[in-house]
Amino acid sequence: MDLLSDPDLLPLLERSTEGELEIHGGIGRLRIDLKPDDIRLWQDTLVTISTPCNLLLACEKGEVDLEATLLTWVVGAAIRAAQVQGADEAGGLLEKLGVDHHLVLAAQQHCPGLGGRITWAFYLERHGWLTATPVAAMPHG
Repeated sequence: MDLLSDPDLLPLLERSTEGELEIHGGIGRLRIDLKPDDIRLWQDTLVTISTPCNLLLACEKGEVDLEATLLTWVVGAAIRAAQVQGADEAGGLLEKLGVDHHLVLAAQQHCPGLGGRITWAFYLERHGWLTATPVAAMPHG
């Protein structure tokens, strides 16, 4: 099944404009990227990771503990994988990586399956927006 035909992601796709959905969260914005080419790039990264994960994170450093680095711009970033249990744990990790609390709340509210059956990729844009891209979904059930 095509990822964007997943029943949990269809409402995002229906609300998006040109493959993007912007949600204001406090002083920043959450941008949900649903563009097929961008999803495919993250999927290409996911297949190179040998451990189970439901988060892909663009981080400043790849050689330190995950919680000792910060989320950053995707260009030149170390792509780190994490496996979390639920949206609360995903949000806690994003906050430890330097993401603003309001943006974390927006991600928890607007990224279906976060920390569960849908793998999400996250990075911070240069102007501080949080970008989230769905990458893969486990079947329901």
